[in-house]
Amino acid sequence: MTVTFYPRFLSLLDEIERRFPVADWRGGDLEIWPLARMDLYHDMYWADAGVDAPAERSLPLRIAGRMATPLRNLWSSRYDLANYVARPAPAYAVFLGDGVSLDRVDGRWRDRFGEPLIAALEARGQRTFLMQTGHLGRLPWHRPTFAANLIESRGFLRALRSRLTLDLPEFDRVLDFLARSGVAAPSLRHETLGRRANLVAATAVEFQRLLQVVEPRLAFVVTYHTRLAPAFLLACRRLGILSVDVQRAPHESAPHAYRWAGLPERGYATLPAVFWSWTKHDATRIDEWSGDLAAPWHCAIHGGHSQLASFLDDQDPVTRAWDQRFAAIDRGATFEREILVTLQPLHGFRAVWDALCAQVVASPPSWRWWIRRHPASRPDQDAESAGLLALRLPNVKVAEASALPLPVLMRHANVLVSLASGAAVEASMFGVPALFLIDAARHAFPELIGRGAAAVVEAAALNDAIVRIHTATPRTLPESQVPVEAGLRKIEALARAYPAGRSRPFS
Repeated sequence: MTVTFYPRFLSLLDEIERRFPVADWRGGDLEIWPLARMDLYHDMYWADAGVDAPAERSLPLRIAGRMATPLRNLWSSRYDLANYVARPAPAYAVFLGDGVSLDRVDGRWRDRFGEPLIAALEARGQRTFLMQTGHLGRLPWHRPTFAANLIESRGFLRALRSRLTLDLPEFDRVLDFLARSGVAAPSLRHETLGRRANLVAATAVEFQRLLQVVEPRLAFVVTYHTRLAPAFLLACRRLGILSVDVQRAPHESAPHAYRWAGLPERGYATLPAVFWSWTKHDATRIDEWSGDLAAPWHCAIHGGHSQLASFLDDQDPVTRAWDQRFAAIDRGATFEREILVTLQPLHGFRAVWDALCAQVVASPPSWRWWIRRHPASRPDQDAESAGLLALRLPNVKVAEASALPLPVLMRHANVLVSLASGAAVEASMFGVPALFLIDAARHAFPELIGRGAAAVVEAAALNDAIVRIHTATPRTLPESQVPVEAGLRKIEALARAYPAGRSRPFS
């Protein structure tokens, strides 16, 4: 798999949004194009990877699975009942995690990007209500958590009883344009797109029911364009609840989600009202395409990196405690180089990982390697980098690398190594340079590479590249970071001006 299709994909989007009235594609109050363009991205991704998209189970099995969700959740949570949330409760803010951006810290899973915001709100005495999507395969939780697969199941079952009428002007012309461009788009078949839209609309109704119990002032979401998030955002728009996307990945590598053109007058209801951005630069790029809208349908704030803010502050007491834990590893021994390798759950790169493994084995014993397994990696994905994960050398840390929060490792690293991981952008905030092992990184991170914060190297020449890197790393709070509390105050000011909701009767 590569991301060489990415420039072509973005070019296609620009031409479609310029030539065709896709912003007018609707089903009731649901705009269809945001769903269609994300599905088009996945169609091209799977085609570029050379593998088939994951197959669905038969409809009877899916119905049975959805109906069994409550019992399955209870059984999965039997050893973590203290954090098992059976029903919604009133709260000042509601959070919907993506079920993937999780870290296992001291044996418990926490939301990487939502947790700092939750902690800040609860330190004020304001209640929060946390939901996570996906199955309950990562337990125990760090804090009480509602399994949003209950909403997903109810939405699925509701969708079986409903049918959404679509209005798709010039739909056939768009399909013809894609076909002439050599793009297979199975997700954009009328029937397939209709099922997808119907499911989002039905699930939004179920989220409305939940939100009317919680009655939040603020709603936060991680990865707004995946899984249940579009339905959640639609429900928030209907009820007049300010929705906020908390940035989880570099915008540079995800412009398909953070660059839009030809927006409707009131924006898209399945996009967040506010984009919480890591840097002023990211916020400015969003405001470039959302600025023509009457606020606050879509806008951006510079909130800083919600997870990194404290780790970039050497005086933060929690950060200092983590530093002490890091220093105690290997009984306080010091190493000439600290090298962080962030594995990615991608197929097709076993040869690259094997070449990297050979470099690790051949490196000086004065170098310490932190081989960090991706928290969301499945066993079949781990098989790609099995050689690295199996290394048992005194200067190689595998289990320890996965047990520490990523920012702790970045604080002490001299270089970050990956195929083409967005962690490179986060490492740059610590002054840590990145070395990419595949050419696809040139397409994903041209700005990072352009300013000299990263480079692409052959895996077989990695050690030579590491030798040439200066080992000093700064430990000062960069200008791009602001306190979490400051970001929250900006959000609350926007919430006070947010229009009243347009709630509609449940169907």
